Amino acid sequence: MDCAQSLDHEHNDSESLGLQTLYSFQQSLVKFSYQTNSHSPGRSLLISRETGHKTTEGDSIEACADDDAQLDAEGQRSPAGTPAKKRRRVATPRQYAAPEKYAHLRPINDYLEEGLDIVFCGINPGRRSAELGHHFAHSSNHFWKCLHLSGLTNKQVPPTEDHTLPERFYIGLTNMVDRPTAEANELKDSEFIAGIAPLFRKISRYRPRFVAFVGLHTSKLVLKYVMRNKANKTARIKAFKPGLQNYKLVHQGGSQQVETLFYALPCTSGKVQGYQIPDKVALFAQLKMDLCKLKDGLLSTDDMVVCPMA
Repeated sequence: MDCAQSLDHEHNDSESLGLQTLYSFQQSLVKFSYQTNSHSPGRSLLISRETGHKTTEGDSIEACADDDAQLDAEGQRSPAGTPAKKRRRVATPRQYAAPEKYAHLRPINDYLEEGLDIVFCGINPGRRSAELGHHFAHSSNHFWKCLHLSGLTNKQVPPTEDHTLPERFYIGLTNMVDRPTAEANELKDSEFIAGIAPLFRKISRYRPRFVAFVGLHTSKLVLKYVMRNKANKTARIKAFKPGLQNYKLVHQGGSQQVETLFYALPCTSGKVQGYQIPDKVALFAQLKMDLCKLKDGLLSTDDMVVCPMA
């Protein structure tokens, strides 16, 4: 069974894309290049297999709230020549909130199984997600759309079916920080850092092929943690960019997956300005293609830094 077939866990209605098609399509992303800044990823939409402080990277912990984003049509800018839509007053970014402020909100369950293809790690549950009890549940969040348009799922799964991802698509869900907030900047960096070691233990327990961080701020903090005692750590940290990361977690013993690789993705909240839907989809699609390469033995991990286990 080739990689494209193995990604499809609803075999009855799905068609095999084929690894060669995926690689060819990667090159075609260039035609859809969409530049919001000098490093925006290419614009791409994959066909499915079934019928706040802004930063130069376009991602910050403030922008990653899934709370009350009010944007026009999925967070897209109005096309040139069309009447401008009313813009809501930009709210003042929230400050740190003590746990008791949102004590009435409950954490969201992880959805994990052993040997998954990808585990998506969010920042923390947003207020709306916590109220509904489902991951990425705010209507303005692009996560579920990105999964579908990238071909990682063969239909757009609603947040209410988040618990079905492991069995249907070999995809898992977790968060770096358990406690919900309205916006991610109501957390302290120390809370993110404190969540890294438990996350690594969780990864070691379930051994997915990839862990994809949904939020560049989280990705950078993990990179600093991994490189803290490494030579040239400053240069390595400055070289950070979205996509496949240059470190891995190596598992000891057992017959399951022996390595877990890491991916950095922008926050999928509609509030993120620097990455529009096509940009996010392109990175999700690249993750899928790298997963195919890994399964087919075409992705070398020899030069990756081995993560320290806490």
